[in-house]
Amino acid sequence: MADRVRETVKQTQVILASYVEPGSRDCNKTINDLLDVLDDEELIEAMERENAQGASRTQ
Repeated sequence: MADRVRETVKQTQVILASYVEPGSRDCNKTINDLLDVLDDEELIEAMERENAQGASRTQ
């Protein structure tokens, strides 16, 4: 899980860094690139498991 999240964060940082660079920007491409990275079933399932574990620890 941690590796998957780390890789996702790295990928999103690259996308956002590219967006803030001087020059022309394509907002739609940036959003679509972010969605491609973040809309990942394996990542979503891992985050849901992590959230469930966190909730059970606080009870």
